Amino acid sequence: MKRILALILCCLLAVGFTACSEEKSEKTATTTTETTTELQTEAKDTDYIEKLDKRIDVLGFEGIVYITQNGEDLYTRTDGKDEKGGDLTLDTPMYIGSISKQFCAAAVMMLSEQGKLSVDDTLDKYFPEYEIGKDITIQNLLSMRSGIFEHTLGAEDYFLEDISESENLRRMKEWIFSEPLDFEPDSEMKYSNTNYLLLALIVEQVTGQHYQNFIRENIFEPVGMSSSGFIYEVKSNPDFSKCIGDSTFFKGELTEGLIKGAGDIVSTAHDMDKWMTALKSGKIISKESFEEMKIDRSPDYGERRGYGLEGMYKGVGHTGLIGDYWSVNFISNEGGYNLFAVGIGSGGTIGGIPEVAMTVLLG
Repeated sequence: MKRILALILCCLLAVGFTACSEEKSEKTATTTTETTTELQTEAKDTDYIEKLDKRIDVLGFEGIVYITQNGEDLYTRTDGKDEKGGDLTLDTPMYIGSISKQFCAAAVMMLSEQGKLSVDDTLDKYFPEYEIGKDITIQNLLSMRSGIFEHTLGAEDYFLEDISESENLRRMKEWIFSEPLDFEPDSEMKYSNTNYLLLALIVEQVTGQHYQNFIRENIFEPVGMSSSGFIYEVKSNPDFSKCIGDSTFFKGELTEGLIKGAGDIVSTAHDMDKWMTALKSGKIISKESFEEMKIDRSPDYGERRGYGLEGMYKGVGHTGLIGDYWSVNFISNEGGYNLFAVGIGSGGTIGGIPEVAMTVLLG
């Protein structure tokens, strides 16, 4: 009897030992699989970061590059110094140049949604003294198809740095409205900052607010762009003045009113990511209005130009140049990517960064 009980006990212990061994083996296998997956993910992350670094190195770009995906930081690069010699960070204020046009276009779309204007309105409604204005629509301004010449060329004869913005704008309108068009409205496309200067003046007329105040109250504040402002505030804003100044600008570029609506915004990488997320998500204007902004209004010109946006590799964005500052922002059509880059004296290579980045991330 004792031998039988001993045999039974041995069998039970053997079964228990086997079960424990199998359980331990399963746990080990699971842990090994998880660790392998983590290592593979880490290797993949390192791989795209290394690829991006190498390809941006080839471009010779020095400055800030910031990429997010669905709100999560994906890639950060901060090379070089700001204008005052400090290290660049994602919170360094920088001039964004013509990317500013996106804000102006969004303001117009916002007012259109509110029924306060229509993109089909002609300019004589807002500038009755402009005789040719009856043939030019707000949409023509938005899409660079108005035929109105570039006012920043030769502006030193009309804009003065020692007089008020209102006087500068009065002189500007008198000059622009007396000149012939470069081409018949909507017959061609030609980039002209004047289009967005006039759009900013229309925003002021419709809202009764100074353009800067309108953008601040209706875009910067709701989006949480607490570190953004305008170039005319640089000297008086301690946060701006410790990083940037006017030493890299050409004569007349900082004259008040000259680039209103067209290139007047100062922002940071973090704030610009907030802006792109808000723009595409329906927070500032409807998603339908954002899609309107993206439509190519000049398909025969190969630039895929919409309202304050131009087609880029698998997405839309805009480049900027003011003084020695080069910039670009980009919103991908797929994958949920935002990209912002800005640098001082980095040359025209910055326009290639979205394609370089999306080639690595999307293929």
